Amino acid sequence: MAKNKNLGQGLGALLTPTKSSLEDFSQSSIQISKIKPNPNQPRKSFEDKSLKQLAQSIEEKGLITPITVKQDDNKYVIVAGERRYRAHKLLKKKRILAYVIDAESNKDIMYMALIENIQREDLNPIEEAKGYRYLQDNLKSSITEIAKTVGKSRPAVSNTLRLLKLPSQIQDSILKGEINAGQARAILQNKTTQGMIQFWKKLLKEKMSVRRTESLVTKNKKISPQLQSIQSSLSRLIGEKVLIKQNNKTKKGFVKISFDKKTVNRVLEKLNSIKPD
Repeated sequence: MAKNKNLGQGLGALLTPTKSSLEDFSQSSIQISKIKPNPNQPRKSFEDKSLKQLAQSIEEKGLITPITVKQDDNKYVIVAGERRYRAHKLLKKKRILAYVIDAESNKDIMYMALIENIQREDLNPIEEAKGYRYLQDNLKSSITEIAKTVGKSRPAVSNTLRLLKLPSQIQDSILKGEINAGQARAILQNKTTQGMIQFWKKLLKEKMSVRRTESLVTKNKKISPQLQSIQSSLSRLIGEKVLIKQNNKTKKGFVKISFDKKTVNRVLEKLNSIKPD
């Protein structure tokens, strides 16, 4: 199969081809038995009720957007559209319409799967974070490359990755939809694993909103709302945890920026890019 020239123009274009680009794609009716899910699909949770609703819609109106696959010997690996594929299996369909593309590497496939889910807002924050981590650790992608490809800022990608520093039970809580990413980022401001877990349990018990959660963190840390706002802004700008400490009497203090061996160079680059007054 010829090299797909659209790969260099942005992977997002591959997921929903326009009429002007359809000549670059091969659309086929493929046997369901010849299709296999992407083992590195970032989305791991598929809600039964939602799948049944999708299956009903496909049964009544047909498949509006074909799935996207990559040929792998005599099989096809799903690049985008696993929910549509699963819905067809529920309906016991034998075949499904698909765009057959030539993704040159596992990195291309992973990026396309991430982009599809992010664009459709289907991806849980923990699934998104694990997708980014896979790209970092297994496919040697930098945060800058990830951010540029998925259409997000570097701090946004970094802040999503920080969620993986939460204890496993809190990550599971995010996957279940018990707490959201905003509440999780507030939990991360606790210094210890025990502190995070205690705060998380309190959050669940009292059903606190994001604003209430952040307010309580601010109160517990004995920091003014103004400094808390500055702390949060710096954290988003740099993409790492920032802690501001101030002596209530002297009003003197310091700013602490967290980093590790993987992020130190990026933090330094971000600081060096700030122009002096």
